[in-house]
Amino acid sequence: MDAYYGRILTGKYSAPLKARIEQCILHCQGFDGLGTPAMPYISAWRKKENTIWYEFVSRRLIELLGCDYSEAPQHFRESIIARHRYTRKFRRKRPSEEILNSNEVNVKKLKLRREVIRRGALDAVYKFKTAASGTCWIKDQATIEAYEPEGVYVSLGNLTVVTKEMEAEERLKETQKSLQKSEKKYRDQSIHDSLTRLYNTRYLYKSLAALTKKRSKKAKPFSLVFMDIDNFKQVVDTNGHLNASKTLREIAATIKSTLPEPAYGVAYGGDEFVVVLPGFDKQQALLLAETIRLRIKESTYLKSSNLQVHVSASLGIATFPDDADNLTDLLARADQAMFSVKEGGKDSICGISREEGDPSVNNCR
Repeated sequence: MDAYYGRILTGKYSAPLKARIEQCILHCQGFDGLGTPAMPYISAWRKKENTIWYEFVSRRLIELLGCDYSEAPQHFRESIIARHRYTRKFRRKRPSEEILNSNEVNVKKLKLRREVIRRGALDAVYKFKTAASGTCWIKDQATIEAYEPEGVYVSLGNLTVVTKEMEAEERLKETQKSLQKSEKKYRDQSIHDSLTRLYNTRYLYKSLAALTKKRSKKAKPFSLVFMDIDNFKQVVDTNGHLNASKTLREIAATIKSTLPEPAYGVAYGGDEFVVVLPGFDKQQALLLAETIRLRIKESTYLKSSNLQVHVSASLGIATFPDDADNLTDLLARADQAMFSVKEGGKDSICGISREEGDPSVNNCR
């Protein structure tokens, strides 16, 4: 047998354990001498100690680590960049991946060791730094033998370089992340207005269709606020189209800042906005609409451009299902309420009454 650098054969251990280790070393030496890509090893540790040592380690692993045989356990541990483990849960087709960085491996090493003992096997992939200042991926597969009377555990394992496979997997993950990011960006763009970053009409119609389908007795009401910026053409004529667009963007930010979740704003077109208020009855919607109106009127826009733009808004409100029980009628009634404000002098809010078919004087402010 070649030079021995372990502990069991020269230590105070039982004859059966020594015989087993000696037999395994001979097998590993023979296998290692074949020059195959696999790297056999035998590691061991005592139950009440925190140190792992090698009874045998492949020459190829020593070359990768760039150290002496006695230093191999420490060098391997210090060279770890990440530890990957794949497990199947709940009959999933694809295994789930657990990734630990070097610090996590060090913190959780006792827990990981207990898990290996419980399972009686080890199956993990390590990414580590090589002696040539590169990186390498190694798959570690081992069985665990327990010698309880002596408090000794022996890992009979095999290491295989899987760098190409893991680098290909990393590239695939990066590609998938890039695709997911692009898809998310596309979905976000498809339902948001590019100027104001509020939702667009595509999202409005889809979400309202879902809300108006909930016609059960337990369904909560929701309200719709139609809003038009008063005399916005003057802003365009005075400040130009570019500054007018900036003004709309800042008004949208004002609207958004007043809305509690899950309420949301919509850029309806031009200088018109819609606010959807899930769970709001008519009176609640009137109160919030008044808050929006006052916030817009009290704000000064385009200050960053050294301009002083002040605007007001006219707002009309309709509530589902009190004022309308379908999407088309609800939008029409909120629009009708808003136009009644325009006709009555602007810069105000008004709710609609289905019973009268006209804006209710009691709901105008």
